[in-house]
Amino acid sequence: MHFYNNNIISDRVFGNSFISKLSFTLLGVILLTASAKITIPFYPVPMTLQTFVIYFMAASAGMIGFSSAFLYVILGLAGLPLFAAGGGIGYIASPTFGFLYGMVLASLFISYAAKHFFKDSFFKILASVLIGALIIFACGVLHLSIFTGISKAITLGFMPFIFSETLKIALAVFVTYALLKKTKQIN
Repeated sequence: MHFYNNNIISDRVFGNSFISKLSFTLLGVILLTASAKITIPFYPVPMTLQTFVIYFMAASAGMIGFSSAFLYVILGLAGLPLFAAGGGIGYIASPTFGFLYGMVLASLFISYAAKHFFKDSFFKILASVLIGALIIFACGVLHLSIFTGISKAITLGFMPFIFSETLKIALAVFVTYALLKKTKQIN
C-alpha cells in the first residue's frame, strides 16, 4: 500500500500500520458525520463544518482523509443517515449531492498534494486547500445548477458561503501547518 505511506502528520505521530490507518479512516467518517449534523440552515444548501473536516483531514492525514470521505459517501448512499439531510441512494438526485462528490474529489487532490508537495510549506498547504475548495464548490454549484440554473446556483450554493468558507480554509491551513511544524520537531 505505497499510496498510503506518507510523510504526513498522522504517520509522523502514529505510524503507518494497517490498524492505525483503518482506525483513522473510521474516525474520519465519524467526524464527517458529526460535522454534517451541526448545521446552519440555508436553502437549498445547509452550512456545515464538513468542508473544514475535509480540508484538515486530507491535509494532515493524506490518503486517510480521502479514504474517509469516500467511505462516508458510500455508506451514506448505502442508506446510513450520515448526511446533513439523511442518506440513501436517492441522495444522488438531491440538489446538494454535488457538494458531496466534490468533497471526495477535493480530498483526493489535497491528499495527493500533502504527499508530494507540502514539505512543510505554508503557502503550498494554502494553495492545495484553496484548490480543494474550488473543486468542492465547482462540483456543488454545477450539480445544483441542474435544479436551479447556473445563476441561481451561484447565488444559492456559493455566495452565502464565501465568508464562512474563508474562515474554515484559514483554520484548516493554520492548524495543519502548526501540526506539521510541531511533529517535525518531535521526529
